Amino acid sequence: MKKLLLFFILCCFLTAFAQKQKRATGEYQLNLSKSEYSENQACDACKALARIEAIEKVFGTVLIQGNTTTIRNTRTGEEVQTDQIFNMIAETYVNGDWIETLDESCERFVYENEFWVKCKVKGIVQELTGPKVDIAVKPLDCNENNCETFAFKDGEDFFVFLKSAAPGYVSVYLSDGTIAQRIFPYRDMPENQLNGVKIQADREYILFSKDKDLLDLRSYVDEYELYAENEVDQNRIYVIYSEKPLVKPSLSKGNAPQAGIEMPMELDFQDFQRWLAENRRYHEGIQVERVDITVSK
Repeated sequence: MKKLLLFFILCCFLTAFAQKQKRATGEYQLNLSKSEYSENQACDACKALARIEAIEKVFGTVLIQGNTTTIRNTRTGEEVQTDQIFNMIAETYVNGDWIETLDESCERFVYENEFWVKCKVKGIVQELTGPKVDIAVKPLDCNENNCETFAFKDGEDFFVFLKSAAPGYVSVYLSDGTIAQRIFPYRDMPENQLNGVKIQADREYILFSKDKDLLDLRSYVDEYELYAENEVDQNRIYVIYSEKPLVKPSLSKGNAPQAGIEMPMELDFQDFQRWLAENRRYHEGIQVERVDITVSK
């Protein structure tokens, strides 16, 4: 009887857990002729909006403001101007999270003499079961709280402001869509801290600054400058918060552009996405804040 009862309880638990995650598909299209996006940026925005549509079909919507930012680049003559245009609503105005991408595609087409892009997505979505932790993330070009920017210049210093309403463990990655670099925890920190650095509630942290270190990690702090390979590069910051430490993914040394420069540990972006999706699928209390930045020459 005890075995049968245990089996019944276990089955109920697994069923309840499985109900939180479902497969979903979404589709969206944007008018390129009336957009100020580049074609690549339009595809990214279109895929994000398709994910919203997919989550909304399964779980509906809620009014939860997010802080992920999309960047617009406009070219006037020889100058490139970058500014913040709106808060990306993917995964924030819907009653669920996009956990894993199973398939996605974008195609360009012409309709009534105008150019459009249409994107389709398929993935795993998870219902929001409770309020998210209030986490503030700001990219900075100096180690002061008032230095927030989303548009960096080639060779400019890079810092991140971080504040959480609840204690937890944090890791930070920077990705260009091809590779993901782990920039926090710092490269030479002890092995037992590489699965996430513990932060306190309601304390303001500025990462990558020895002068402003509040984590007793001064001897390990990596200080960063951002460089562009193209006229304008777009990158995404991933701040991963968890209630408990997460086992880090397998990482390798990054290729330095020249001798004497040490790069952050890195992994392929697709491997990073799989690692993140697996952790979000099987562990509760994980939250991901995404912020987009540009680096221009």
